[in-house]
Amino acid sequence: MKKEVAEMRTLPMLRTGTPVLLALLATACVLPSPGPPPPRVEVLAPDPRFGVAGADVLNHPDVAPKIRGLFGADWTAAATARGGTAVPAGDFFGRAEPPRRLGIDGTEYVAVTGCAAACRTHRGLLLVRADGEQVRARLDEAGYTHYYAFGVGAVVDQPIRAQLDAAWAALERQR
Repeated sequence: MKKEVAEMRTLPMLRTGTPVLLALLATACVLPSPGPPPPRVEVLAPDPRFGVAGADVLNHPDVAPKIRGLFGADWTAAATARGGTAVPAGDFFGRAEPPRRLGIDGTEYVAVTGCAAACRTHRGLLLVRADGEQVRARLDEAGYTHYYAFGVGAVVDQPIRAQLDAAWAALERQR
């Protein structure tokens, strides 16, 4: 008979304590993944490989077709209906700054930054790999960021986004 009384006392504790214990265990075991370390970016000495002005890079005969291919229809026309920019991508480089050379995890790039008429809200970054075969870009448009990649095997994935973001941050520190 004493055994029955002991079981009845523990039953209410199991009813209220078990869900709380399970919730604590479930949340305690889920830890955010730190992910890969951010790319290492170095701002290097200038290199006039594609020109000395931002416009020189954008119009360089070896690079200009790739830049147009990078942005596609977004280069000359707003494409908000397709998830593109509300301003043509080319306008983000209407006020292009002189190119700068970056080393990103051991690979050299020529970087061009620029902005549209509203420089505070519409800014762009173009990265051209030193051999001219890969082109990447980041456009910041009033709080929304667009990423682009062009070249053999180029896709906009997390490593490309991280690379563009790290380059952006390194150039911002240089301002």
